[in-house]
This record gives sequence, structure tokens and C-alpha cells, in this order.
Amino acid sequence: MIKRFLFRSTALLVGVSLSFGLVVQASFSDVEGTEYQESIELLQEQGVLQGYEDGTFRPTASINRAELIKIVFAVLDEDADEGAGGCFPDVQNEWFAPYICKAKDLGIVQGYPDGFYHPEREVNMVESFKIVVEAFGLPHEEAEEGEEWYEPYVDFVHENNIFSKYAYFPNVPAQRGEMAFLVQQNLRIFSGVQEVSTERYVGSAGCGSTPPDEVPVVFTVDGVERNAIVVLPDDYDKDEPLPLLFAFHGRTSPNTQVRSYYRLEKAGEDEAIFVYPEGLKSGSSFTWSDSGDSADDLRDYEFFDVMFEELTSTYCVDVDEVYAAGHSLGAWFTNSLACARGDVLRGVTTLGGARATGTCTGPVAVMQWHNPHDEHAAFSTGEAARDDFLEQNQCSTENVSVEPAWGSCVEYQNCLDNAPTLWCPHTVDYDSYTGEYYPHTWPKETGAEMWAFLEGL
Repeated sequence: MIKRFLFRSTALLVGVSLSFGLVVQASFSDVEGTEYQESIELLQEQGVLQGYEDGTFRPTASINRAELIKIVFAVLDEDADEGAGGCFPDVQNEWFAPYICKAKDLGIVQGYPDGFYHPEREVNMVESFKIVVEAFGLPHEEAEEGEEWYEPYVDFVHENNIFSKYAYFPNVPAQRGEMAFLVQQNLRIFSGVQEVSTERYVGSAGCGSTPPDEVPVVFTVDGVERNAIVVLPDDYDKDEPLPLLFAFHGRTSPNTQVRSYYRLEKAGEDEAIFVYPEGLKSGSSFTWSDSGDSADDLRDYEFFDVMFEELTSTYCVDVDEVYAAGHSLGAWFTNSLACARGDVLRGVTTLGGARATGTCTGPVAVMQWHNPHDEHAAFSTGEAARDDFLEQNQCSTENVSVEPAWGSCVEYQNCLDNAPTLWCPHTVDYDSYTGEYYPHTWPKETGAEMWAFLEGL
């Protein structure tokens, strides 16, 4: 059953405090340049959002179940019955009671198995989707047998290009900035500014734009020129979104060399845009970070960000098919990037690398290769990286054998949706090209196996 509120006019939107101690501000001092600045400022101008006494909005702070319900009622200009309460043991005569009880009557919210509502509990992402989509009465499918209760709401938000289902952890607390964006985007659909969609558009900002005559080879990062090889399909179509794959080289092998032996382009058969960034030279070696960098802020995360922004703005990229691959030190950087940019990367494939693990931003599909005999990158560091991926993707330790059998590959079970996690402790000890004993080698077939994994996501 679809619930609808009476929508009067955005000019009538009333103010609402998102928590105690908030006051009206002319502008927030901490939202400029943030991801959801536009939505925050639009709702603030309409009197829906208010800030703290110090003039901040704190867009990355979490929001609780009571606060989100009240902001939705404020946006819809829908009054709750004053004095209403008693709908849950912990919802009696508090400021939020009328709103929660009305939401319960309308079927928007329900309590936990213990019978309580827990208004102070942080709202996670999928809970917020249900609350907001139901409150606006927007059409969505019902959960089918065997599905999680939240899947129809995830699909609605995904298909309407609000949040990609690949870009967040469903059970993490929702942030205030994210909720401003979620509410504002649902308001656009509710008020007819934007039509309901049942098919997500995956094209980047560069779709439809005539590409430059020459592909970029230099990207400026903090005033420093950085180099990369960018390879477009011969038949590039400015209106056809393409996968985008970044391939990071190791400590001693330059990008020109790995472009050859990774064999990813050969496997891709002109089906993607391939990027081979070049690390910074340090003596005879290359680096992707500076000494002392934290796992959350490796130097070349910004290099990745700059390339991603420029390439998606210039070319037609499928934003749900952004990948990374790497070998050795490049594998270490790729594994680390998969945590730090899990909200951007759909999947990664690596061989013979460790990982710097900080605060992960989203789940990521992974196919990780490592030879137990590897003398250049200790097998134990690969196992540690694997365990970090299992935690990131919320997998169990149960696993089953999968193809390719020659790689001794297993897939871990019970991972988050869309985050398959494969571990391939292969035993190819000899270099495919020289025939020499070299367990750190990149087997000739690896590129094709990696591409098949990514293509199958």
C-alpha cells in the first residue's frame, strides 16, 4: 500500500531541529565544498535544517531515528497530533513522540523485536531509505520471499540515482549530509520535478561530450604534473558508458611494462577505458605514497581522485563499473585504495600485495592472488590483506572452491550483496616468459581471469 502525505508548497516548509541545542543559522560554516552542500543549503533555505550554536551543520555526524522522522514531517509540512504518544514503551511524551506515533500509524516505522522504538539509536543507511521512501509514498516493489526487507528500498534509491547500491555499507549509520541529500532527492520525485525511474542511468558527466583530439597523458595533483597512459577503444562512442580500469604498476616495473604483461587490454577486447598511472620515482624505484602517510591518506589517493574526476568528466564512463588492478607494490596500493575508495570502486583484482587498512568507505568485489612461495611479498601479508577484505565485505570464513581451478581459488560465503570475495593462492612458481623460478610472477593467464571476474560482476 502506498502512503501519501498532502504536499502544499516548499514555501511553507517549516523549521525543525535535528537534535537538542540547534539554532537557526544564516549559513553553515562547515558545508562549503562538501559532497552534499547543495542539498543542505536548499533545505536550510526552506527552514528545514538548522545548525548548531557554533554555526556548524556537521554533515558527517550521524542522525538518530527520532531526528530523521521529524525532518521528513517538516519537509512534507505535515503536522503531527500534539500530545500524541505512548505508541512504544520508550515513546511517551517527548518532543518526538507525536511524529513517531504518526509514522507508526501510517506504517512507516515499526519497533524492534523487544517492542521498543529506540528513538536515540542511529539510523543506518537501509533504515533511512525505508523511512524516507515510505514517508513520501513513492512507488516501490514489495520484498519477495527470500529477499531482505530492505532490498526494494535499496533498489528504488539505486534506480533513481540517489545512492549507488555498490557505494555504501547498508548497516553503517547514516550521516546528516547524506540524509539531507536523500530527503531532497525524494522531494524532487514526490513533487514531480523528477520522474520516478525503474532503470538506473550509469553514464558519467562526460557522456555526450565530444572528446578531445588527444587523450590526456598528464594530470596535475597539488601543482605536480603526474603521468599516465590512457587507452580508449578504437571505436569509442561518446554516448556509450564504458567500464574504467586503473592498473597500478609495482615498485620496479614502469607502467609501460605492466601494460604489456598484465594482458588486461587483450582480455578486455576494446570494451573499456584502461589507465596506467605512473608512480613517483624514488631512486631506482617507484612509490605510491610518502613515508609516514596514514592508511586513510596515502599520497596517491588524490592522484586517483584527480584522474577519476577528469576522465569521467571528459569521457563516457559507466560509474558502476570502475575497477582497479595491480601487482606487487601496485597490488598493495590497489588493495589499500579498495578500502579508502570503496564508495567509488566496484571491484579490484590484485596479485602479490599487502594492504594498508584504514576506514573503509564501502564494500568492493575482490579477486586476490598470492603465491604461498612468494619471496618478494610475504604470503602472510597477502593473507592479512585477505582477512581485511573479509571484514570489509562482512564475509564469513566459510568458502567454496571456484574457477579457475589452476589458481586454487576459493570464494568466501555470506558476504555483502555485490561484494564477492575470491582468494587465489596459486602455485605457479616459474615465470611464463623467462622460465625462471619466480613465485612473485604474474602468470600469463591471470589478466584474462581477472577481466572475466570483473566483467561477471
